[in-house]
Amino acid sequence: MNYLIYFDESNKIDQFNKKFSYYGAYGGIDSSLASIVKKVYAINKENNSKSELHFREYTKDRHIKKYFKTLHTVINENVRINILIVNNEVALRSAEKIELNTEELRELFYIKIPERLFYGLT
Repeated sequence: MNYLIYFDESNKIDQFNKKFSYYGAYGGIDSSLASIVKKVYAINKENNSKSELHFREYTKDRHIKKYFKTLHTVINENVRINILIVNNEVALRSAEKIELNTEELRELFYIKIPERLFYGLT
C-alpha cells in the first residue's frame, strides 16, 4: 500500500495584490486516489471537457455541474485534506522584522508550509 499526497497553492506571497495566500494538501492510499482520478475523468467525459479545474478561471455557469460533481466526488472519498491560509500583509511585515526579502520568504514558505501540511495528513 502506498500513500500519495498532492499539494497546491494559490495567490503566492509575492503576488502583492492579494491579501491572502492559500496552501492545501490532500492525501490518501493510492487505490483511493486512483478511484478519484477515474471518477473525475468520467465527470470530464460526461461534461465534454478536457480542462483541469482552476477555480480562479471559473467564469461561466456552464461549467458549474462539472465543478460541483468533482468537488462532491473528492470530498466523499477516503482522503484527508489540510489547508493553510496565510495573511500576506502579516507575513511580509514579519519577514521585514527578521530582514528577509520577499524571495527568501517565499522559499521558506515552500519548505515549511508543505512540510506542516504533509505532517498533518500523515
